[in-house]
Amino acid sequence: MTSALIGRRCVVILAALLVAGPAGAVTSIFQVTNFASPAWSLTYFDGFSGTVGVTTSWPAEMGWQGDRIDIAFSLPANPPPTARHYRFRIVISDKFTQTIDLRVLAGPSLSDLVAVKAELIETARVLTATIPLERFVPGQVNYIRIQGTNVLVGNGQPAGLAWKRWQLTRTETNDEPDAVLAGQIERSLNFVLASIEGSGLVRDAVPYSPSLLPYHPATPDAAGHALVALSAADRLGLIDNAELLVTMILSAYSGNTPGIVPTRNAKGHWWHWMNVDTGAPAAGWPQEYTTIGSGLLVAGALLAKNHFIENATIGALADELYATCDFDAMIHPSLDGRVYVATNASGGELFGSLRPWNEYMIIPSLALRQAGATRAAAIQHLWLDPANAPKATYRGNVTLTDSAGNFAPAFWVHQQYYLNADFANSAAFMTYFHNHRRADELYCLLQLNQVYRYGLTAGVSPSGYTADRIFAHSNVYAPEAVAGWGETNTVLEFADDQEPNSSSWFRYGLTRVSSVQPSWIPPDAAHVDHLFLMFGLVEAADPLFFKQRRGLQVDDDGDGIADAYDNCPTAWNPQQQDLDGNGIADACECAAVASDADKDGDVDLRDLAAWQTCPPAGGARLEERCLCVDANGDRAINGEDVVALLDCLAVGGPDAVPPVGCGP
Repeated sequence: MTSALIGRRCVVILAALLVAGPAGAVTSIFQVTNFASPAWSLTYFDGFSGTVGVTTSWPAEMGWQGDRIDIAFSLPANPPPTARHYRFRIVISDKFTQTIDLRVLAGPSLSDLVAVKAELIETARVLTATIPLERFVPGQVNYIRIQGTNVLVGNGQPAGLAWKRWQLTRTETNDEPDAVLAGQIERSLNFVLASIEGSGLVRDAVPYSPSLLPYHPATPDAAGHALVALSAADRLGLIDNAELLVTMILSAYSGNTPGIVPTRNAKGHWWHWMNVDTGAPAAGWPQEYTTIGSGLLVAGALLAKNHFIENATIGALADELYATCDFDAMIHPSLDGRVYVATNASGGELFGSLRPWNEYMIIPSLALRQAGATRAAAIQHLWLDPANAPKATYRGNVTLTDSAGNFAPAFWVHQQYYLNADFANSAAFMTYFHNHRRADELYCLLQLNQVYRYGLTAGVSPSGYTADRIFAHSNVYAPEAVAGWGETNTVLEFADDQEPNSSSWFRYGLTRVSSVQPSWIPPDAAHVDHLFLMFGLVEAADPLFFKQRRGLQVDDDGDGIADAYDNCPTAWNPQQQDLDGNGIADACECAAVASDADKDGDVDLRDLAAWQTCPPAGGARLEERCLCVDANGDRAINGEDVVALLDCLAVGGPDAVPPVGCGP
């Protein structure tokens, strides 16, 4: 390779550092960690340059040192049949003055490079590009280009960013990626089904070992997560009896199931740890009425109500749960933002209170919409305005926390994202959500030397249950947290290391992993920790599922779909059908007169024929195109609609514009 071939930009030639790990492990193609130190010790104004075995330091910055680097590497021949794609990571340890639009390009030659990743770099982070197998040719030299846009280069120009590692790996799975991810959703669903008792109460956790029977008590928070999971499984067509199970759970926790009396206090807060058969306090577990658990139960119920909007029983039970739980009473009367950790029999403070900001945000959100609430309105600015929340910053990534001196575990933001519209619909809150992921991933790679494993959140560790966070963790990494951020390709890397069928302990999906004890498998998983694995993968499969159905959103037509994500916000259409695929919902493509089924401007026998294709009331689910011929608006096709059609037919006919008032 000569400089004449590539112009003024030089190529860094990397030896093929093929490091094959154990069976199923992510394969490393090359890794570079030896960069110029300090960053300004080498100058490459016209682009970076260097050759393995000649230079002792690698280019350390993009900015005044240069704006592009081409990496040439030898790719071994004959990749295994399990190879799915490559992943190229740049560990950007520092972002300085220049904000850089960074692109990663890949290909078998410098004349055949295709962009595989583009990202604006305004903070330090791990930039990861997923590269399809077909972008490279095995058995020859291939190329990766790192290209900055509008970079100021040369003496006197400000610095841009510095990196600590470049690494190319290959992800391998025995099944196709989509099949692996779908399998993880199904395993998570099995976890949920195993936790639901015949009483309708839901166990808090389930053991991974198939030789152990479930032994955890039921909790309201587990029920809330189960309601969400069942709704998602119904949406994806994975289960036939979701409505029945959701009704069972709501009936049990509302006290409408004979023989089941869930323990609740004077304010309607649920007892945390319940006997799975009766709802009474479980012996040997903490004595408390749960505030956060009550919030998660109701949030899950409201989402299930929206999903099963046509089921009046589910809607009534969800409304009952919400109406009978006083969330305003969970807020400290001092109105300084504190929310009770738990409550006593009268609804007063137990075990102290928590200040903003943390996962308890769901409580002020729920309280704010309840009739007669006074405390929530007074403290909402402390919880629902991210500008007022304490922050913790890791290498420029500003994250939410409850104390400026400590970072938060990932589940604080995950829980709000999936269940709380006040969080998820806020651009400011979502910035902190993404910052949290960047900080978590960067910390784990930069300081803990984890190539892809990250996700510091709550769950079981070798030393017990821990809520892990940056600078305070047990060296355990959570695939459920990574999935919760939508990082499906990183989930595949976890699956690469933890082949789903390699152990019966993986029957409920990927488990947390320890870098200190590689053979360790958690004994069990709690709903509130494990199910973000399912939720993140569901969102990847159906990006609108949570957006449309979270509770506490504006839904003017009452179809369970939030107006902001409704393809026909002025008409009831819970299925969001768009049979002609033109981007306009069928329910919003109606003619001026309901009886004009074919929308040709008149009412004639062709409209009668079109009407006859719609099932009558009590039949199969009505296609939403048929809502256009539902003249009386009862969401069914019946005799009144026939009369309306015949009335119009009598006064109209082919090529005759139906008169005003035609129909009922």
